Amino acid sequence: MHRLLGVACLSGAVMLAACATTEDVEKAQATANQALASANAAQGAAQAADQKADLAGQRAAQAAQMAQAANQSAMQATAAANSANTAAQIATARSQAAENRLSLAHESLQSQLAQRGRAAAPRVARGERD
Repeated sequence: MHRLLGVACLSGAVMLAACATTEDVEKAQATANQALASANAAQGAAQAADQKADLAGQRAAQAAQMAQAANQSAMQATAAANSANTAAQIATARSQAAENRLSLAHESLQSQLAQRGRAAAPRVARGERD
């Protein structure tokens, strides 16, 4: 029986040691309150970061739209430049053709004048008049 009483006392002492005091409970509550406050602050910081990320995403989307519009404008400018280049090439070809026709006409006129000059020379040499 003594043995049983000894075991009972020993187990009672262990149980008393395991029971928390009011001070321990208050400390645990204070720690829990601090943890909750920290969690709330972290949640607020996370929400602020999320809002900033959303704003950054919106700005990135706007920048992408602006870049796309700029790219379209550049493509239109390139097309206009190509068209102008083609028109300049056509104008150059036409100018060259006109120069060639003018040169041929000039040569033809020179040839005709030379032929008339040769034909008129014998008459003048013989003293004939037109």
